[in-house]
Amino acid sequence: MQPTNPRSSTACYRCYKRKVKCSREKPCRTCRLANRDCQYPIRDRNVTVAESYLRNLEARLAHDASVPIEHPPLTPVEANVGAAAGNPLSDPLVEDPTSEVFVSGLRRLHSPTSFIGAADFSNTVGIAPSPFVEGPLVQRQAYEYYHLEYDNSNPPCSFKLPPYPYALILLDRFGVFIGHDWHWFRKESFRKRLDLTYKDPKARELKDRIWLCRLLVVFALGESYNSEPVPEIRLGDEDAMREDIPQGDGRTVRQPPGTEFFEQALTLLKVRYEDPCIDQVEALNLVAFYSYSLNRKKAAYMYAGLSVRMSNILKLHKPSPSPPVPALETEHRKRVWWTTYCIDRMTSTEMGLPPAFHIQQLEQTYPDDSTLLPSDTNEFHDAETLTTQVQLAFIHADICENMKSIRKDNTANVGDLTRPILSRLEEVRARLPLHMSFDVENGMPPAMKQMADRSLASLYQRYHQCFVLLLRPLFLKQISYLLAGDTAKAYQEDLKYLTNTCLRAARTNLKIIIDLRSCDRMTLFGFWESLHLFSSLMILSLGMSVNSRWPNSFGEKADDRNTYDTAKGLLYEMIAAGNLGSKGHGQMLSEVEGFQSGLFAAQQGGLDTMQVWDVDEWIEQLLGT
Repeated sequence: MQPTNPRSSTACYRCYKRKVKCSREKPCRTCRLANRDCQYPIRDRNVTVAESYLRNLEARLAHDASVPIEHPPLTPVEANVGAAAGNPLSDPLVEDPTSEVFVSGLRRLHSPTSFIGAADFSNTVGIAPSPFVEGPLVQRQAYEYYHLEYDNSNPPCSFKLPPYPYALILLDRFGVFIGHDWHWFRKESFRKRLDLTYKDPKARELKDRIWLCRLLVVFALGESYNSEPVPEIRLGDEDAMREDIPQGDGRTVRQPPGTEFFEQALTLLKVRYEDPCIDQVEALNLVAFYSYSLNRKKAAYMYAGLSVRMSNILKLHKPSPSPPVPALETEHRKRVWWTTYCIDRMTSTEMGLPPAFHIQQLEQTYPDDSTLLPSDTNEFHDAETLTTQVQLAFIHADICENMKSIRKDNTANVGDLTRPILSRLEEVRARLPLHMSFDVENGMPPAMKQMADRSLASLYQRYHQCFVLLLRPLFLKQISYLLAGDTAKAYQEDLKYLTNTCLRAARTNLKIIIDLRSCDRMTLFGFWESLHLFSSLMILSLGMSVNSRWPNSFGEKADDRNTYDTAKGLLYEMIAAGNLGSKGHGQMLSEVEGFQSGLFAAQQGGLDTMQVWDVDEWIEQLLGT
């Protein structure tokens, strides 16, 4: 005889699934006759809890979270080793909505003070633990992934480093031309590692592929900033053709300086997607930037995008993780992130494609020298320079977003469209510290020319380029009104002020670059220098052409023709050196100059010829450049 069991208020799983009547015994009659396991669903019970108990529990949790946890000090060297070993100081890869975090939250509810470690799975062959570790206040579940042979395959390769004295020259030239513009690496640590690479045959640097990749790209960039072509002796036809690039028109062009170093660096660039570290981010930033020396715009965009993705994984875009890390490491992470962001903005704008990261997603603070110890300041360049570069990148992004609105506007409210950005540009200029503030409208003043590097010249070029990009559509719009004979619109007070501001900015940039050439600091193979030359030459050329037909339409200066001819000569000097980016800019400048002959042809041909001239289409083509 079966013992009496309490009845359940619901049917068992088996009866419910078969849709038969359940006796609700334990086990039920149907399962007992079929000799099957009988299980019932567990129903939630409402438990009444006193409000005082909840208040005490909340107070205890708040107290536990506020108690500091002692950790051994982490030196910068230890931080680097940890990152290289796959334990970067960052939150894990997963974000809050993931299932790993949900499970961690459930476990934390069960035991608020316990830490969630890795799951206790057997580490079979081919399964690796996640490289991300749990911070004491993060409590997130790590994950495991399958190793591929690709992860650890490092095909053997060989390359030659330049002689040590030449290596120091290249590093110095890198610092003079772009080292101060952004934070590429810790400069003192980089120099020490370079010395170990050359002087210690047992140094770990000799087996660190990412380090060697970074070193070679720095050499490539340093070599590309020679103000004059490197003297070269070639013997024999075979040697003469070995380093040349065949062109479609049958000509050959020499490879840009540093190309050999760069190609060697690419053979060492093995991106560890599941095991990222800041060193890889630095390498990708350098590779993206040098790609412009080869006019490889798409490659630069791809490398920059990958660098941003990796920075996101490392949480470089967020404030320092818990527990707090030394100020040196915090500043390093912060400045690497801002460098990555700026390069992403540059490459995406040049390609006319969306960036990998948007301003709305930013949480990081600006660089700050005041937090550093005196012994740490040698690792970084001036925080103000990088901060200003970041602010200009923000403004540049807004200019690109507002460009379409300015193009389509009828100029009735041009002030409303441009005033906010112009005000921000003026604020950036006003906030510059005294040692960075110069009047460059007539070129570089003597004190600026005598500086140890050209970082301020580059900064002022980017600053004035923002004016050119913002106001160039209005400049061309005024020309279209003049061509249409609508002088009332063409000479609106706001419009004339803004177009003359654009012309002044273009003229200023040309004079800065002319002065850079006079002190041997113009970059013959610099893409951005060439772009600034072209943008400014285009505006000055159009201004002079229009003034020749409609005098005083733009604020022309007596020496504008000499400035134009000199700057144009510099652009063609870059073309002659083999700068492929400059070659494209030179071709576009020829098209702009063709406007002058077209303009006078229209004037001589009368109204009929003017009607043939498709002004709107021509303006769209120019804006597209």
